[in-house]
Parts: sequence; structure tokens; C-alpha cells
Amino acid sequence: MGLGMGVFLGAMSDMSPPVTVYKGKEVPIAPIKEQARAVLRQTGEKSLYWCRNFAFITGVFSGSECIVEKIRGRNDIWNPTISGCVTGAAIQAKQGPQAAAFGCMGFAAFSIVIDKIMGH
Repeated sequence: MGLGMGVFLGAMSDMSPPVTVYKGKEVPIAPIKEQARAVLRQTGEKSLYWCRNFAFITGVFSGSECIVEKIRGRNDIWNPTISGCVTGAAIQAKQGPQAAAFGCMGFAAFSIVIDKIMGH
């Protein structure tokens, strides 16, 4: 999933400078070989970024869901809800407690919606 997102977003990003004229002079356009190299580098960087993010989300969510199910001894809607809360809080933990609380609520709500749509 991360690889696909990185390739898509890397290909969609604009590599041209926003200003083509600077101080009355035209900004030179890079040769096609350099442009292609820059696009491939940016696509690779975005792919790695998204791969890491999806791996983190998948690992935290599935790990916490297994732990919650083991502790509770049930398989109901609360397991993915609690796991979504843990995942959202873990993603936003670096931004502080308020951001972690909002991440918890957002991922928990998202987990409930997905569970309702996909079925239990």
C-alpha cells in the first residue's frame, strides 16, 4: 500500500520551479535526465515514507487487537475500537497528549465505521 501511495504521490508532485522568471532573468530548465533522476528520487523517498507509515499503523493495530482480544477473551466490536484508539494515540504521541487524544478518537471512530461496513 505504501509503495503504491509513494509512486502515485511521487508522480503527481510538481518538479518545476514555481517561478520561471527571477529578477528579470529566466530560470534555466534542468535537462530531462536530471528531471527524471529527481522524480525517481522523490518517488523513492515518498514510497519509503508511506511504507514506514503503513507498516507502523498495521503493526500497532494488529498487535494491539491481538492483545486486547487475548485479555478480554471476546471477539466483538470493542476490540478494533480499542485497537484503533491505541493506534491513533501512538501515531500522534509525539505531538502531545491533546493530539494523542484526538488521534485516539479519530482512529477509534474510523475502526467502528470500517467494522460496520465490512462486517464483523
